Amino acid sequence: MGLSLYESASRGNVPFEPADPERVRIYTCGPTVYRYAHIGNLRTYLLTDLLVRTLRFLGYGTFTVQNITDMGHMHQGQLEAGEDKVIAAARAAGKSAGEIARFFTEAFFLDAGRMAFLPADVYPRASEHVPEMIALVSALDDRGAVYGEGGYLYFDVTKAPGYGTFSGADLGEAEPAERTDETIHRHKRRPEDFTLWMPAEPGREFQWESRWGRGWPGWHIECAAMAIKYLGPEFDVHVGGIDLRFPHHENSRAVVMTATGKRFATVWMHAAHLLVDGKKMSKSAGNEYTLDDLGARSRSGGKEFSPADFRYYCLTLHYSSPMNFTWDGQEAAARARIRLQAAFRRAALQATSGEDAAAASRAEFRGAISDDLNMPRALAVAHKAVRSGIGGDVARSLAAEWDTVLGVGLLSEADGDSEVNGVR
Repeated sequence: MGLSLYESASRGNVPFEPADPERVRIYTCGPTVYRYAHIGNLRTYLLTDLLVRTLRFLGYGTFTVQNITDMGHMHQGQLEAGEDKVIAAARAAGKSAGEIARFFTEAFFLDAGRMAFLPADVYPRASEHVPEMIALVSALDDRGAVYGEGGYLYFDVTKAPGYGTFSGADLGEAEPAERTDETIHRHKRRPEDFTLWMPAEPGREFQWESRWGRGWPGWHIECAAMAIKYLGPEFDVHVGGIDLRFPHHENSRAVVMTATGKRFATVWMHAAHLLVDGKKMSKSAGNEYTLDDLGARSRSGGKEFSPADFRYYCLTLHYSSPMNFTWDGQEAAARARIRLQAAFRRAALQATSGEDAAAASRAEFRGAISDDLNMPRALAVAHKAVRSGIGGDVARSLAAEWDTVLGVGLLSEADGDSEVNGVR
């Protein structure tokens, strides 16, 4: 059975056919580094990890890029009315935006290691790739897809053939395609048009020279420019959260296809939302849980929930299914993980047996992960296999093989054994 993936643009499972099986190229929208990652963020980033682990398990080679958004997107004077994530956090902490971004970038890497995420090959910082963004805006300008005044440049979405078909957005009916402040909207011709470049006000920390004057880039041009630099204008898979499908992914896709005439990503994959007790996470609701919050919460046995426990919880649902996090659900997942661990350890201490059962289980496991990364089914295979009479080297071999995908420490003596260190 070959690998098939759910493709968001076509809204259906498609056979996976990379341009180069030895170097599958993957881009992931990474963190905006102004706070600690919460468990919803981590569930989204887990999708890329599972994709990469599955591809490697199936014999593919991979090359992954995950960006770091480390600069703000609002005018200084608008911070009281809205919230520029990087700059507002810096002001609240009495630090520079650069200092805040560097601190939370390191915090993100730490959490990625605790979650056993395989490190990306490249982590481009947006602030270090503004020349590439300026070049991409220039290419769009040369193609007549840019307009503006007063230092503001906008992308004319009518110049992008088929704009809206990716996300289902209808021209003239969409909300403004920005996450920036309202200052920039007054020059726009239509709500869907989005900012490519904005003028820098005095005192702004993030600003660069361009042929349009000193300024700073819009959000949607960032990922487009970094993806092109490291993966080219056509690559295999683009990954992100479902909340990015519109406007961010629609707009990034439109920019690249208009500027280059190329396809951009062949397959788009989106992770579904994570709710907490049926509610959206928010500071005001007090439910924006981090890994440290999980670690501070004890289950009934007295042991704190580990990152591996949360990872296992995520694997009990398909990545495309919304996840409703509850403490009872987390406890059940933690207990199931410990039971599976203990069962494999006991089996490993027995005499070697169950070769035929192992062969059938291997085929089932491969079939599960090849079916759009069906991790709930893969976990079920692991639970069934360890009850089927396997023992000794057979049990150890299966646990080691399958944990290269699952990453939950099937034979580990401690949760930390499955962590990936040195992520940069």
